Amino acid sequence: MLTRAFNWFIGDDCRHYTLNNLLAVLLLTVMFALSFDLLKPQMQPALELAEMELATVTSSTSGSNRFNQLLWVSLMAIACICALRDPRRFGAIVQSQWPLVLIVVLALLSTLWAIDGRIAFRRSILLLFIITSVFAGIGYLRQPQQLLLILYRIGAAVLLLNLVTVLTGNFDAKGYFYGIHGQKNSLGAVALLSIYFAIAVRTLYRQHCNLRFNSLYIGLWLLLLLMSVSKTSIALMLLAPVLVYSLHKLSITFDINLGSLLLVACLLLLIAVQLALGWHDWHIKQLLAQFMNDPGFTGRDYIWQFLLDRIEERWLLGHGYGSFWGIGDRSPNVIYGQSYLQLLNQGHNGYLDLLAILGMTGMVLYGLVVLQFVRQSGQIRQRHPQFYFLLWILLIITLLHNVTESSLLRGSHAMWMIQLLVFISTARLVTDKRMLS
Repeated sequence: MLTRAFNWFIGDDCRHYTLNNLLAVLLLTVMFALSFDLLKPQMQPALELAEMELATVTSSTSGSNRFNQLLWVSLMAIACICALRDPRRFGAIVQSQWPLVLIVVLALLSTLWAIDGRIAFRRSILLLFIITSVFAGIGYLRQPQQLLLILYRIGAAVLLLNLVTVLTGNFDAKGYFYGIHGQKNSLGAVALLSIYFAIAVRTLYRQHCNLRFNSLYIGLWLLLLLMSVSKTSIALMLLAPVLVYSLHKLSITFDINLGSLLLVACLLLLIAVQLALGWHDWHIKQLLAQFMNDPGFTGRDYIWQFLLDRIEERWLLGHGYGSFWGIGDRSPNVIYGQSYLQLLNQGHNGYLDLLAILGMTGMVLYGLVVLQFVRQSGQIRQRHPQFYFLLWILLIITLLHNVTESSLLRGSHAMWMIQLLVFISTARLVTDKRMLS
């Protein structure tokens, strides 16, 4: 009975599995169940931001979570067992995505200059545990693509709990639905990712997919996404695949790496923006106002300006990993911010938050992580075309999502975990090719 349930869950026969294969399934299931809030669902309505007191917020965001600590220590122990049983594979995959290792090293070193070294050290260790666990989980999975089935099953359980919270009234003051995730944008991110995993399973694992259930699954997640009114996730649902498909066709036509083409497109867009600003003598908000009703992105411009002012003070190495937001009374937003800014625990822009914690050094290292993926993705395009296309869609979603939200290097946030999935799955496929040749 248990064997059949496992075979259904992973879409394979577990009789062919080694101990490391089984532990990899366990690692990935627990990690993504946590990041999708399945292990810590918020079933009752939460307090609104305006109703919270500053002392309560600073205390809750700077404190440690015993459940999280015990869970990640356990997962790290399992990851280490896997690595010790097969160090050659683990070492090869880690070496294949070496810029991620440098980010962890920088985060640990940043405790030396962090505003709060104790909190920075604790959060840096968590970053180490998360990245190591994802390396081990994806590295020892029998096939990297099986992760899609795991995420699909997790998404079904999360969907069920979210539907229950429709009845309990988990809506914010504006009537936006946030389900078990505490915040509408968090629900939007999980809904968006779950929809794409369902489409991927429908394409790659058709024999393990009930099409009627799959269609209902997609339809219900789409409904919840619309109920959340998460503008970023709703926009990305259509924008990401259209952008990737267009660039993919152009890359084939001109025989150029998709990542290189994306870089050229970004540079051309940046040049066009600078020319438009100079020609009309506009501020960036005046330019954005030509295309949208809210050029301030719902007050985010105020947060971003605050971040830019603080980044300028420590532009090279930042304020220390995990040592800007959520460190209690010493948080820069508590000391220097006003109004709702003092209650926030993120800057609603992942790139500015990365600059705030690790400075330009951290941004360069993150850029190397992305460039490593761009280089390696070209090596898997021919052998795994559908998976290659999905990985690029997921990367574009996570990159664009961080323009108005913040998830880069941020604990077990769903978008950051998916980005790690993208980087390490690509490294795993490239490593497999080398080990077989």
